[in-house]
Amino acid sequence: MIECANRHVFVGVTNTSALEQSWIPSEDGHFGMSYSSLLRPEEQVSETFSSLRQSYGTAPNVEAQGTGGQELAVATAVEGEDEPDYVYAAIEYDPNSKPPLHKHRRFRIYTFVALLVITVSIIVMAMYITKVSKADKIVNITYNLTNRPTLSPTPSPTSLREASGILEQLEAGVLRRDETFDAMEAGDPRLLALDWILHRDGMQLVSDDVNLYQRFVLAVFAYSLDSFAWYSCGKLGENFTVNIEEDVEKFPENVCPVWNPYINRTETFGVWLSSTPECTWFGITCSDDGVVKGIELMYNDLIGQIPHELFALDFLTYLALPGNCLYGTIPPEIGNLRHLLSLEIHSNGLSSSIPSEIYELDQLQLLNLAEQYGVERKCTKSNGAIVNIYFKMGGTRGFEVNFGLTGKLDSRIKEWRSMKGLHLFENSLTGSIAPEIASMRYLTFLQIGDNYIEGSLPNEITSLRGLRYLRIEDNFIYSTLPENFGDMDDLEILMVNGNSMYGPVPESLFSLKKLEVIRLDETLSADPPWIEVSDEGFTGSISTEIGQLKNLKWLLLHSNPLSGTVPTELGMCEKLEMVRLHRTNIYGTMPREVCMLRDKNLYDESGSRGILYADCSNNNRTNEPFLKCDCCTDCCDHTSQVCVADD
Repeated sequence: MIECANRHVFVGVTNTSALEQSWIPSEDGHFGMSYSSLLRPEEQVSETFSSLRQSYGTAPNVEAQGTGGQELAVATAVEGEDEPDYVYAAIEYDPNSKPPLHKHRRFRIYTFVALLVITVSIIVMAMYITKVSKADKIVNITYNLTNRPTLSPTPSPTSLREASGILEQLEAGVLRRDETFDAMEAGDPRLLALDWILHRDGMQLVSDDVNLYQRFVLAVFAYSLDSFAWYSCGKLGENFTVNIEEDVEKFPENVCPVWNPYINRTETFGVWLSSTPECTWFGITCSDDGVVKGIELMYNDLIGQIPHELFALDFLTYLALPGNCLYGTIPPEIGNLRHLLSLEIHSNGLSSSIPSEIYELDQLQLLNLAEQYGVERKCTKSNGAIVNIYFKMGGTRGFEVNFGLTGKLDSRIKEWRSMKGLHLFENSLTGSIAPEIASMRYLTFLQIGDNYIEGSLPNEITSLRGLRYLRIEDNFIYSTLPENFGDMDDLEILMVNGNSMYGPVPESLFSLKKLEVIRLDETLSADPPWIEVSDEGFTGSISTEIGQLKNLKWLLLHSNPLSGTVPTELGMCEKLEMVRLHRTNIYGTMPREVCMLRDKNLYDESGSRGILYADCSNNNRTNEPFLKCDCCTDCCDHTSQVCVADD
């Protein structure tokens, strides 16, 4: 339709070989195109024009042309008020040259919609099948949690859960030493953990869950160390460590509140062996992707032997279990923790040899295995039995005294190149300190006192320029102090007392301005079985350079054949809290500058300990004091070595 000067012109073009459209008048006097029965081309043209002439006369501005009877053009003009309600646009129609079906717009739309519907249907069906399949295995199994695990062994696979591949996965990925679940006895912590994973854990993990291994390992850890007797967060329903009733009421059963004195508020954690994620359990730290990286359960009444399955946590970076009732040995599987940075299991009742695999932990920065003997700590198991780590195996197999861990600081210590803190005191280590200790160039704390270490102190130790604590007291070391001792500029604590040390005190020692504690005492009269020889003990006099030690708090030089007088420069050490110079050959008079320190820090408000000792009692031989001192808290007889407090 073409609009020109309020008049409408309709143009139609048809193919006369197959024309089925014709112009017909409408009810309101207009004309338009409609479909009629198929006619021969010449008949349809004749009929069309006859109809038009009869109805409207000869239409103006109409031209009819044809070439071989193939095409026909018709045009007519009508008034604006005679505009038809609806007309077809004229087209050139050729039934023999239809466009391809895939180019048809509606076909493309219908095809897209059909494909979308099919895809969505497939996805929904797959989700439904998966849900139904998993529900048959997990959702429809209902168990009630109890406070006590069953002591019966897990039977051969009889349920869908047991036959789902979980057992095989755990045997291959966690169990060590060629162990299998079938060979375990009733009550084995690993069987209890397996039973919990299969039937009691609300998470109902499957064999391909990424956290299956670590959750099982932590369950083994809990059952092995009697988590039902833990001080915090170990037993369902009885894990509340705050006594405020309103706080207890607002926490659900599987959440454990723990008071944190460092931040002065209560924190909440997941209870062990609850259905909460293991990364929320008390003492557990995980990476952002949910991998267990640390375990920290200090002074929490853990009772039993460390399970070797714990060391299947390959990505563990720190393990801290001090102050518990752990006994037995350190499993050799600890060598699997190649990412371990910190190991703290001090103040327990461990025994036997330190596994050689521990030297393979070349990333280790902190190793604290101290205080494994001499600690009398009792813990009560959940069944009421008492464990005392003063005895081997906690006294569960007799009452043989536990003497702690054995081993040597041999050349293998060079593997600990990243070590910063080595704490092994109060054990039964033997051998000598290997010169390879110089390889530990980052070492800051060396505490190996109260062992059976012998030999000499290697000169290489002075290459540890960053060393702050050197504690080798109460051993069998027979040695002098190296001349270049002053190279350790950062040294704060020096304790070599209780050994068979001898020779002069190096002058360089008094240049260590960060020193706070000097303990060279008890070398002359070390108690048996410590070595006693004629040249035992430090000789020489107290250097006047001691005044440089402005941070010095303890100066213990007693029980040595030291001589000379007390230098007045000692009074420049204004932070002194304890000075013991008795049982030596130091004579003369205590300088007034030293006595004036009694008005500063050289006093004890409680009066529970001697602060300033000297041989200031009347000598039994001469009836005169060896060292005159009118400000000393305790005076000793140089001859009889009997000391009496100055009341």
